[in-house]
Amino acid sequence: MKIPDHLSKPLLEQLADQADSEDFLVMRGTALGYGLLNNTEKRNEFIQKFIDTDIPDLSGNEMARELQARAVGMLVLDQKADDLLDQAKDLFETELEKALPDLPEDIAIDVATEPLKIARQSRSGLMENAFLSEEWKTCVNEAEHGRLIIPDYLLYQPHRDGYPIEFVAKGMDNGNMDLVTKGVEMQEEFLQYVIEVGYLKPWEEAYFVSYAISIISRDLLK
Repeated sequence: MKIPDHLSKPLLEQLADQADSEDFLVMRGTALGYGLLNNTEKRNEFIQKFIDTDIPDLSGNEMARELQARAVGMLVLDQKADDLLDQAKDLFETELEKALPDLPEDIAIDVATEPLKIARQSRSGLMENAFLSEEWKTCVNEAEHGRLIIPDYLLYQPHRDGYPIEFVAKGMDNGNMDLVTKGVEMQEEFLQYVIEVGYLKPWEEAYFVSYAISIISRDLLK
């Protein structure tokens, strides 16, 4: 993953401006920015800073996502994160159970009901959580279920045949490093794409988990 040359200077300026922020989201965004600039020391410094902040008062999938983001940060720093991952899993499962009875009959129409949005978020979270817990079969299963509630036209095209971490999980489960390599490359290509088309502003934190998963996936190849 590479920051385009025209973004490097404003990114460094933005990271310098927000370096003293006490907002955990800004800290996480700063960690992401330094990570994308390949400054591992500063990345890890800000990961530790946001991990050390108090967990905000959230609920449902929002809380699950926050716990997962902190867990993935800990994993990047080679710290154990089982407790946070377990808490996130419980929340995702609870939200999914509440949403499933109210899903629309024809998913392809994509009327974007609130239960449908919650179910998609929960399935995605459970897939990522299983991956982070190295529960490879569960990760693949959640990925397959997740695609059943997302029409093809809403999926990033390469993901229609499988999510990056799904390929990594299949490869790890079967000892097929070619699949792991494919998943790693897909994850990195996806992040490069969102950087270059402007969906990802590197000083924001929205893609921190995706970035961290790409780092963890790359480590599995070693």
